[in-house]
Amino acid sequence: MTETSRTAPAGIPAWPGHIGMPSEPTPTDAVAIVTGGSWGAGRELARVLGSRGDAVVLVYLRDQRAAEGVVAEILAAHGTALTVRADVADELDVERLFDEAAAAFGSVDVVAHAARRGSSVVYRQAARRLRHGGAIVSVSSGEAIASALARELGRRGITINGLAPGVEAPGRDHDVADLVRLVDRWRRGPGH
Repeated sequence: MTETSRTAPAGIPAWPGHIGMPSEPTPTDAVAIVTGGSWGAGRELARVLGSRGDAVVLVYLRDQRAAEGVVAEILAAHGTALTVRADVADELDVERLFDEAAAAFGSVDVVAHAARRGSSVVYRQAARRLRHGGAIVSVSSGEAIASALARELGRRGITINGLAPGVEAPGRDHDVADLVRLVDRWRRGPGH
């Protein structure tokens, strides 16, 4: 499979393996990193967020074709999205992921972690890089959040919510609807 790249607008670098033409999100749009975005709950959440006007950074590890398909759907619906190939269990790869998202869109507002691994790595980087008041939404059955990390997230006003996968495989309608509700709760702010 060949790497895909497209020319990005002036000032936005194009990276090998990326597809999508980032446009400037409006101040009301969120920028969301979605790990595990080429399948299951991650794919469905990326589609919903993209259709609602959020800029989506869709993260995949192995299935470039599936990731590009999701981004193509978002772009066809006049959304904004790009792909980034990253191993979410690798600290340097996740750091690069946040660097690329920031270079394309500025700050990152939401991290939706739907990959089956790498939770602690993604959470640590999100604690450092999410904008103040951002959100982490997790559908991963990964590690619990360490108390030190939870304190750091709280100091920066970052909320973290998650769903433990149930008997049904991730990506079922109820899981995606629950994830969307968690993102919507973040949008409305505390107490809603």
